[in-house]
Amino acid sequence: MSIDLLPCRFLLSPSAAGRVPSRRAITLLSAGASPSTPSRSAGAPSVRQRRVRAAPSVPAKQAARPRPAGENGRTTTRRRRRRKQQGEEGEERGERGCVPSMEEASIRVGTLYQNGDPLGRKELGRCVVEWLRQGMQSMASKFASAELQGDMADLDAAALAQEWGSADGRLGFVIQAQPYMSAIPMPKGLEALCLKACTHYPTLFDHFQRELRDVLQSCQNQGLISDWRSTQSWKLLKEMANSVQHREAVRRTVPRPKAVHGSIGVSLNKVKLMQRRIEQYVTHMSDLLCIERDVELEFTQEELNASPMLDNDSEPPKPVEYLVSHGQSQQEQCDTICNLNVISSSTGLGGLHLVLFRIEGGHKLPPTTLSPGDMVCVRTCNSRGEGATSCMQGFVYNLGEDGCSITLALESRHGDPTFSRLFGKSVRIDRIQGLADALTYERNLEALIILQRNGLQKSNASIGVVATLFGDNKDVMKMEQNHLTDWGESSAPDPRISERLSNTGLNIVRVGNPARISPSVASKSLAEIVNRRLEQFRKELERKRSDLRKDLSYCIEDDSLAAGIRQLLKQLGRDLEKKEKEMIREVLSEAQVVLSTNTGAADPLIRRTCCFDLVIIDEAGQAIEPSCWIPILQGKRCILAGDHCQLAPVILSRKALDGGLGKSLLERASSLHNGLLTTRLTVQHRMNDSIASWASKEMYHGLLKSSHSVASQTLADSPVVKATWITRCPLLLLDTRMPYGALDTGCGEQIDLAGTGSFYNDGEADIVTQHVLNLVHCGVSPTAIAVQSPYIAQVQLLRERLEEYPGLSGVEVSTIDSFQGREADAVVISMVRSNPLGAVGFLGDSRRMNVAITRACRHVTVVCDTSTICHSTFLARLLRHIRRYGQVKHVVPGSLDGVSGLGFSQPTLPSIS
Repeated sequence: MSIDLLPCRFLLSPSAAGRVPSRRAITLLSAGASPSTPSRSAGAPSVRQRRVRAAPSVPAKQAARPRPAGENGRTTTRRRRRRKQQGEEGEERGERGCVPSMEEASIRVGTLYQNGDPLGRKELGRCVVEWLRQGMQSMASKFASAELQGDMADLDAAALAQEWGSADGRLGFVIQAQPYMSAIPMPKGLEALCLKACTHYPTLFDHFQRELRDVLQSCQNQGLISDWRSTQSWKLLKEMANSVQHREAVRRTVPRPKAVHGSIGVSLNKVKLMQRRIEQYVTHMSDLLCIERDVELEFTQEELNASPMLDNDSEPPKPVEYLVSHGQSQQEQCDTICNLNVISSSTGLGGLHLVLFRIEGGHKLPPTTLSPGDMVCVRTCNSRGEGATSCMQGFVYNLGEDGCSITLALESRHGDPTFSRLFGKSVRIDRIQGLADALTYERNLEALIILQRNGLQKSNASIGVVATLFGDNKDVMKMEQNHLTDWGESSAPDPRISERLSNTGLNIVRVGNPARISPSVASKSLAEIVNRRLEQFRKELERKRSDLRKDLSYCIEDDSLAAGIRQLLKQLGRDLEKKEKEMIREVLSEAQVVLSTNTGAADPLIRRTCCFDLVIIDEAGQAIEPSCWIPILQGKRCILAGDHCQLAPVILSRKALDGGLGKSLLERASSLHNGLLTTRLTVQHRMNDSIASWASKEMYHGLLKSSHSVASQTLADSPVVKATWITRCPLLLLDTRMPYGALDTGCGEQIDLAGTGSFYNDGEADIVTQHVLNLVHCGVSPTAIAVQSPYIAQVQLLRERLEEYPGLSGVEVSTIDSFQGREADAVVISMVRSNPLGAVGFLGDSRRMNVAITRACRHVTVVCDTSTICHSTFLARLLRHIRRYGQVKHVVPGSLDGVSGLGFSQPTLPSIS
C-alpha cells in the first residue's frame, strides 16, 4: 500500500438526469485529477462533490434491484445485466473471504483522513460493528500474548511507537490492523461499509482500545499479570491517546451552526466567531482536564500502593486488628477497617450493587471517620491486615445501626472474579483521599463536547447563556435574556436549601447518593420517593420470586423445566428494573425543583427530562468551569451564586492550575462585559459589624455593609447566656507568645510524620479546649460552637481533646475548607503554625482566612503565635484589626477544675479568667 495514494478526494456523481439514483456512485481521484463525467444536457451540473457520509446498509442485490417501469423511465436490459454482474461479483468476493482489491485498498487509505467521531452501530449497523470487534479482539489478543511472552518488539511495536500522534503513526496503526481485519469474513452485502470502517482511524482505535483493555483485564483476573494498566502495550496505547495530534484526529466533529442569529439577536458572522471561541475554549479545557486526570491517577495509585508494614521486632498482630491506610501508627486516623466478612449482596435503586460487611466474631466496628458517601478501596487482606489483591472501588452506602456492619456500593458485580474473591476471605476497606473518580472526569469532558456541538444550535435551550459567555459586550447588552437581576458546587448540596424549600410547599426532589442526604430531608430524595411508591409492587414481586424458587427446588432433575423457571426469575428482575425507570421518570416529571450536584446533573435520569426554566448553581466559586456546563446546558437561564473571594476549586496539577482550570466560571463571568452580569451583595445579615468590617475592607473594597439587625449582636444577647466579658466580645485573640517574647511551653508546631504529614500544636489544642469549656459554662450551646483549623492533624487532635468531655458533644470540629458555606454563633480558630522562621504556609491564603473568619455570627476567637503569624502582611492586618476592635489575651495551657452539671471541672485560664 503506497503512501502516494493518500492525497485524494471523494466525488459523488449522480446518475443520469430524470432518474432517482438507487445507490451512490463513488469515484476516487488523485489530488489534481479531474473526473470524467457522462454527457449531460446543457446547463446541468457535471458533477456534485460532497463528503461521503455512509454507504448503503442493504445488500448489494437489493440495492441494485431495478425500479418498476414508468417511475423514472424504462430500465434498459444493459443496466439490468450490469447490476446482475455486480451482484455476482459481490457474492464471489464474499465467498473468497472478502479480500480487497487494489482499488478498494486505495479507498481504505483515503478514508484514513476522515477524522471525527468513531463510527458506531447507527452508521455501520450491528453486523459491521461485530465484524470490527472480532478483528480488533484478534489484534488485541496478539498484543496481550506478546506482552506475556515479552516479545513486544516482534510485533512491530516500534512502528506504532514512532511519532504516535503523527500522520505516519496513525497510518502505521491502520496498516497494522488490516491483516487482522482481512482474516475475518465481511458480512455479505456490507463490504463497502466494512471497507470504510476498517480504514477509519478513530473507529479502529476506539475498538482496539476497548478490546485491549478487556483482554488485559482478563489476563489480570487469571493471575497472569499483576496490573493491566502497567503493561507495555497499554502504556503504548495511552501514549498515543494522550498526544495532541491524536486528539485532533479523533476530535468530535462539530457541525456548522445553524442560522441562529435571529433567535439571539446577532449576525451570522458573530455566530461563527462565537463558535470558533467555543472550539478554542473546549480544546484548551479538555487538555487541562486530561492533565489534571493524569495527576489524580498518580496520586490515587500512590495511595493504593501504601500498605501498612510492621517492624521485625514488633509484637505479633492481635486476633482482631484494625489498621489504617498508612500503618498501625496512624490508627487514630481511622480511615481503614480490617477483618471484615461479606454477609450478603443485593441490588439497590438504579442498579447499585450493595454489599453488606460485618466484623469477624461479631465485634463492634472500631472508631472510624468513614461516613456515607466516602469513596473507598476494597481488598482482601492477610492476617496482618495488609492488602493482598487489587483494589475494587466503591463508596460507603451506610453504617449499620447495630454498630457491627457497614454497607458498600461496589462497581464490580456477580460473575466478576475480583468480586468472587471477597467471599470467605478477610476484607479490608480503605478510604482514599482524593480518589480519582473516572465518572466525574468523563461527565466533565462530555459536557464540553455537548457545548461544542450543540451550544449555538436552535434546539439548545441554553443558547442565550452560551452566547452571553462567548459573545461580545455590545451584542450581549442587546439580548433580552440578560435583562434580569442577579440572584453549589460541592460534594453534597447544602442540606439547608432542601430544608428551606421543603417548607415552601413546592414539590422538590433531591437526586444523588442517598447516603449523603440529610435525615431531615430524606423523604424528598428520589430513592425514598420511588421506594415508597413501589413498596406494594416489590412485595408482590418478591412473593412471586419466593414461589418460583420453591418450584425450582422441586424440579432440579428436570433441566428443561428448571431452565424455564430461571427464565421467569430473570424476567421478574427485568420487570422490576422497567418499573423503576418508569417511576423515576414520573417522579422527575412531576417535580417543580430538582436538587443535585453539578456532576449528578449529568445523570441520564435528569437529562431525559425536559429542559429547566432556571438553573441555579450554589457555591459556584468552588466549581471548575467544565462541571458548571453540565447543568447550564439543561436550562434556559442560569444563576451563579457564590463568592470568588472565598475558596477556589481544588486542583492537584500545577500545570493545570497555571492553565486556568482553577479559575471558576463565577470568577470569569464577574469580569465579563464590564460587570454587566454581576450584582454584588452589599448588605450582609450574618455577622457582627466588627467581624464583617475586616472582610469588607480586605476582600470587598469596603462595599460590604452590615444590617442594623446584626451589626451589634453578641453571644450575651441570648437570654440563656451569661453576660461576661468573653460573651460580650465579638473578636478575641489568644496569643501563645508572652509579652516578653517567650513562647508558652508546648505551643510549638509539630509535624505528624507517621500520620497525615500535616502540622499540629498540642498547646493550642489545650487552649482551644479551655476556651470552649468557658463558652459552654457561660451558657453557649455546644451546637452553636464551631472549631476550625487549616490542618487535618490539628483537627484530629482537637476532636480527641473535646471528646474527653461529654458536655461538649455537639461542638463541630472541621477544617476551614470543609466548613465553607456554613455558619455558627461562635467560631474558634487554631492557626497551629509557630516557628522561628515565620513560615505560615497556606495560612497566608486570603480566601481561606476569609472563609474562616466570616463563618461566625457573634464571636470569633483566634488562637495563634503572633510572632510567627505577623510575618504575613495579610495576617498582620488581621491581628491589627482584632487589637483595634476586639481584645487580646496572652495565655498558657492551664488545668481544668469543677463546673457542676457539666461532668468536668472548673476551667481556669490565669490570663483571661
